[in-house]
Amino acid sequence: MTSTNEYPFRAETGGRSARRFHAEYGSPLPTMDLAARNTAAKVHRGAEVLPLSYPPPMWNGVDPSSAEGLSTLLALLYGGNRIEWSRGGVGLGRSVPSGGGAYPGEVYVAAEFGLCHYLPGPHALELLRPDDLRSDLAGCLSRAPESRPELLLLFTSRHDSNLARYGGFGHRLQALDTGVLAGQSSALLEAAGLRPRVHGLFDDDRLGKYLGLDQTAETVRAVVTAGPDVLSGATTAVITRMPRRHTPRSGFAVAEIDRAQVLAVLDEATEAVEADFTSGAEVHCVAGRVSGLSVGCHRFDGASGELAPGLPGVTPRELFAAGSFGELAGFEAACALLVVGDYEHGYATHGDLWYRLLNSSAGILGQRIALAATGTGLAAGIRCDFIVEQADRMIRDEDQDRSVLLTVLIGHERQVPAPTYSLLPIEDRR
Repeated sequence: MTSTNEYPFRAETGGRSARRFHAEYGSPLPTMDLAARNTAAKVHRGAEVLPLSYPPPMWNGVDPSSAEGLSTLLALLYGGNRIEWSRGGVGLGRSVPSGGGAYPGEVYVAAEFGLCHYLPGPHALELLRPDDLRSDLAGCLSRAPESRPELLLLFTSRHDSNLARYGGFGHRLQALDTGVLAGQSSALLEAAGLRPRVHGLFDDDRLGKYLGLDQTAETVRAVVTAGPDVLSGATTAVITRMPRRHTPRSGFAVAEIDRAQVLAVLDEATEAVEADFTSGAEVHCVAGRVSGLSVGCHRFDGASGELAPGLPGVTPRELFAAGSFGELAGFEAACALLVVGDYEHGYATHGDLWYRLLNSSAGILGQRIALAATGTGLAAGIRCDFIVEQADRMIRDEDQDRSVLLTVLIGHERQVPAPTYSLLPIEDRR
């Protein structure tokens, strides 16, 4: 297993360490130890706790001038929003998924009133420093905004949070989780009318010192800045989707969906997210039961908004190991959307850091697909337990550089889903 002292890999190796890591840990399907426990949530003992109202107020945008003005934003970003019943018992559901439910990420907030760490369980902020550090933190970014941000959201990962269960593959899951958080926060800030920007290029050491991190155990993986430029035409429609977005634990109904629904999801999900790096990620659709679309793998062309046919005859169930829960989910789902990226594309520029950037971008796109699917009335399940070699054969990449990073299964949820109880007063305006 990779030790925390060897990770994250440094850019000066030109990608050699990341290639070796991916071959050993990041590509083979891991042997999971389901009995292993995830690490406990992080707390800063002795820090002043700023309680936030719960349930939070109805969505009214973001007010970064006070802790309470961030209550709804944080609840929708990383807090609990529903109670879920399943065969495993009763649990707290969140707006964002995480590989194995480990939630290795931590959320830090820098605003006018100080630098804070978010506690999802009690829905509160720990005040780490009462200083306005927005300019100092923005100065650590490789491409800092021209003016001081209204708000900075800093996402870290605790390196050993899920390694006991997944081994080295857990590091890849952490990068995907980071992207999910970046995608969720971007959607929230856009709905608030602020201009979000995702930053993956920054001075890790300086940011870590500001946050007081032990960087052998936890490092900053992404920063999202907001404003102060105000977006015109911002819509709050996505806010009502977030509490409804959940993994379909009762499974998918074995039923068709329409090609127009798939295209609507892809059109919305692939809209550009402003970032300081470009991933070049694209999406393929493995259609099983999509009316108007032949069974097989199709590549989505963002320029034309159409699906170009590729390898015929393959179905979503073939992405997963025979007899696995993934195969059952793939059989039930109407289609699988594959997020595809090119590892070699960025090693020359970013070195080993590219492995993190590319998988984070896949997480961003995966979460946006899930939110878009929820908006069309479909269920979406983000999965990482596919067999990479089988998935890569479906996209038929002749030079072998492009690889499937993430799968999102799409379809109708069973009519009798697992019982849930919403905790947030967000109206359903479908």
